[in-house]
Amino acid sequence: MPKPLQAQSVSAVDKAAALALTPVSRETEARLDAYVDLLGQWQTKTNLVAPSTMPQLWTRHIADSLQLLSLAPQAKLWADLGSGGGFPGVVLACALAGVEGARVDLVERSIKKAAFLREAIRVTAAPAVIHNADIGDYVERLDNRIDCVTARALAPLQMLLGFAEPLVKQGTRAMFLKGQDVESELTEATKYWNIEPRIHSSRTGGGGWIVELDRIERRDSSPTEQT
Repeated sequence: MPKPLQAQSVSAVDKAAALALTPVSRETEARLDAYVDLLGQWQTKTNLVAPSTMPQLWTRHIADSLQLLSLAPQAKLWADLGSGGGFPGVVLACALAGVEGARVDLVERSIKKAAFLREAIRVTAAPAVIHNADIGDYVERLDNRIDCVTARALAPLQMLLGFAEPLVKQGTRAMFLKGQDVESELTEATKYWNIEPRIHSSRTGGGGWIVELDRIERRDSSPTEQT
């Protein structure tokens, strides 16, 4: 019998490096192990992450997600837009499992990916709720304030700002994980939005950045395309 994808591809050295960057409790590590095992199984039939990143799964995806917690240590209620394979939403939920009142809303319109997210939450017992819906519908129906809204590898920043604007107006903080093109995305976004971003370099290197915002104001016109 062939070894599962997780055993073939995920590096123990990479895991150790990731946990050195973003230390977690034993309980959280166990939840993350269960999540990684499940992702490896599903990756063979559903493309949840780029296959080339599997050997660096812990640093490229898990530590990259965990670092958000240090920027908002008091946040309990999170919304992850376009959760996909669960980054950063499932990872955040695993880390928040011991925090009273914590919850992560995982917003994903793909039926297949939403099914994976449900199974991930089941096996990890992490405090999350799956919303198999368009982002606009989720935001419109939301009846309580979220502490932080995030997204990773979902859409250009100018579109993310449109999704997050109604939440940020209610006091939510936005934290978007972006790549090397963050400067050009910021330049394009400011054509449509008045923002005062705080830019944080990713702990995991690789040219990654976190764009943090607590104010988003629409200019005269802005992109309205939905994801």
